[in-house]
Amino acid sequence: MAKKKGVAKIGPAEAGFVLDDYPLYHLIRAAATYSAAMSEALKEYGLDITKWRILMLLDDAGPSTVGDLSRRAVIKMPTITRVLIRMEKDGLVERTALEADRRVVEVAMTGKAVETLNVVKDIGQSVFERAFDGVSPEDAAELTAHLKKIRANLDRSPYAEGLPLMAAGASAVS
Repeated sequence: MAKKKGVAKIGPAEAGFVLDDYPLYHLIRAAATYSAAMSEALKEYGLDITKWRILMLLDDAGPSTVGDLSRRAVIKMPTITRVLIRMEKDGLVERTALEADRRVVEVAMTGKAVETLNVVKDIGQSVFERAFDGVSPEDAAELTAHLKKIRANLDRSPYAEGLPLMAAGASAVS
């Protein structure tokens, strides 16, 4: 019997599951395709997708602490710290320990970073327009709202609200 295509109404553990209808599968594929397109386009400017993300976050709300950047960029602290050290060596950011608490490091863009970001924002715009070709602004806004809801759902503790926990002896897949 052929599997019916459409929108997933069942989860991966249920009979009749069709991977190609699974929204989270396509979410990951879209994110990976976006990252690859951006990385390729940014290469000639000495940037990668991680540095782009950090510069965009600092442009949005900078200066920021390393902890805040880690949370907003969804990058683990040791990883973002290594990237920020490289970005500092490249003259893109300045890291400064806060006087009130020397353990907290604030990150700010340099003039070079602002100039670079102003140039590469056009690249980001081009990739965005290609990604959303044929998608109405209303559909894009609806997608964003749905993604925010999905993220909020996933951020909830599995111990809250009686959500099912993993079965005893089961291991999480990372």
